[in-house]
Amino acid sequence: MKINKIILSSTAIFIFSFLIYILTSAPDLTFTDSGELAAVCSTLGIAHPTGYPLFTLLGYLWIKLSFFGTNIYSLNIFAGFVTACSVAVLFNTVLLVLNYLNTIPLRRKLINPKIQEVKKSKKQISSNIKTTEAKNPNENTLLLISISIALLYAFARTIWAQAVAIEVYSLHLLMMNLVLYFFIKAIICEPSRKVNLLIASLMLGLSFSNHMTTILLLPMIFVLYFWNPVKNKKNSNDNDTELMKKLKFFLVLTIPFLIGLSVYLYMPFRASGFPEFNWGWVSRSFEKFWYHFSGKQYQVWMFSDSTVWKENLLKFFEMLPNETAWLGFIPLLIGFYASYKKSKMIFYGLLIMIISCISYAANYSIHDIDSYFVTAFVGFIIFIAIGLWQLTRLKPKIYYSFFLLPLIAMTINYSYNDRSDDVLVPEYTKMVFSKLEPNAIVLSSQWDFWLSAAWYKQRVEGFRNDVVIIDKELLRRTWYLEQIKRWYQQQINICKKEIDDYLIDLELFESGEDYNPSSIQTKYINLLESFVSKNYDNHPIYITLDVLETEPDAFQGYEKIACGFAFKLLLDKTPQKVKASDINITLFVQSLKNNEGHLVDGIKTNAAISLVNLGRYALMNGDKIEAQIAFEKAYRIDSKNQFVVEAIKNFNNIKFED
Repeated sequence: MKINKIILSSTAIFIFSFLIYILTSAPDLTFTDSGELAAVCSTLGIAHPTGYPLFTLLGYLWIKLSFFGTNIYSLNIFAGFVTACSVAVLFNTVLLVLNYLNTIPLRRKLINPKIQEVKKSKKQISSNIKTTEAKNPNENTLLLISISIALLYAFARTIWAQAVAIEVYSLHLLMMNLVLYFFIKAIICEPSRKVNLLIASLMLGLSFSNHMTTILLLPMIFVLYFWNPVKNKKNSNDNDTELMKKLKFFLVLTIPFLIGLSVYLYMPFRASGFPEFNWGWVSRSFEKFWYHFSGKQYQVWMFSDSTVWKENLLKFFEMLPNETAWLGFIPLLIGFYASYKKSKMIFYGLLIMIISCISYAANYSIHDIDSYFVTAFVGFIIFIAIGLWQLTRLKPKIYYSFFLLPLIAMTINYSYNDRSDDVLVPEYTKMVFSKLEPNAIVLSSQWDFWLSAAWYKQRVEGFRNDVVIIDKELLRRTWYLEQIKRWYQQQINICKKEIDDYLIDLELFESGEDYNPSSIQTKYINLLESFVSKNYDNHPIYITLDVLETEPDAFQGYEKIACGFAFKLLLDKTPQKVKASDINITLFVQSLKNNEGHLVDGIKTNAAISLVNLGRYALMNGDKIEAQIAFEKAYRIDSKNQFVVEAIKNFNNIKFED
């Protein structure tokens, strides 16, 4: 096939998908790690485990070179850029596989003529080759199949979701596809085998330096690297020699792999300079580096509960139709059969990749599990490509209909992935801050909703730098106490005695040594209370609803005043004036209409209940106007919430005196 056609097709696919990603890109921060990752990339810091150094370095470079406005919007565009690059790479991988399948009959006749039962003349061989070529799709058909499959991948729901907002999975898609392309090329293209294996090994190391789920590719890589389906019992020495050659070269491949993996050295070097964001403070010791690098704190959520396995597996199959455009199930099944008949190496390689991914992801107990299934989705999409190839062998002109798949995928997934007007998180963050007095201290654990966003808004954009924010859950990590000491020296150092006392037990817990659970919890509560009591005279103190619910033993003796999206702690029981009329929910409500998902449900519920609590407090103190405003705004946010409905019903039943 002419190289110009491939380059032109790859470029066109990249540009088209990238433009769609730009059109649907989020303008600002989104849920969970968005703010933290944007802050880390903006300041060359250290991200949460496992660190993602390659993502951090490339994100920082992208910010410096791009012209897309704010850092966060620029990084959202970066997610679209690398995902679009992965689309182009997948196109080339699919084309490579289909070309290989097209030539398998010819290769067998020329390379292994001894397997034929009857010796054929050159004329007969030539005739058979022509017959085989006539049955297989031509180059242009293979090109069109590959384009349609690449676009199906581009607009699959989970793939598209990685392209519209900053996350490490967008770069993971690119790196994973690069590994697959060069490794598959090495396996099926004998002349350039060693060169492609060296490149694939380098890409594998780099991929690990971005995301550790790259490990899900290893079972497939090991099986295909040592693949030897035809064993010659008479020449066992030849087989042994071939295996030894592979083992020796496998050792050579560790060199480019380690070069790629060495990007992780960025973390201890950078951490020693105390960057603005220094998650893990990994320069303290090798133990701390390994704790971060291995993601040890997340391992408690792996392979822990059979219920999780069932729920995640069910979720995977519920997601599959939106990844395959529903109609893709037909060529998917055909692809399984055709690849098994045509090339067991390709069949088993893809199947192992899919099973490895599902087995791991299904046993991982986290709420954002969707993106952990992408490796399996890529395998399924390549099987669909093989199914389309087989269909064209049976009905040559059917390839005209293949573009229905990406068209359907774009149609059913566009509204779900269109984040162009999504300002839920930044608006919620603004609403939280709007009710905090100057120089306030707030304790919260709402990382998904606004704490991560606040890292970026405060430390990068300079928004409300007067507010001290303490993440209640991150206090359970030794590095975080050092971090907030540097951010908020005066307010934190005043609690030095409690911090030092708590760190003794916390170090034991973090190092996996014996610790006293009762002691560490007591010291943890003492620390929380010291932040409040020792800063009370100089700072307004707030806690969010989640802190009130999860730490009932803390903050006893304080009145909890529902004054917005947090409770103000007061020793004085004098009623306080609270207002809902100055809370602007317009953009927040508009964003709710076009969003869905458990995090959307969570932030909606939290906002509505917070306003109901404000309204009830206002009503308790005789301010029926502010109470009514609060209840009405809560209803606009979540009209189906029973807590909201009940509050309004009770309010309407009250008879007020004129």
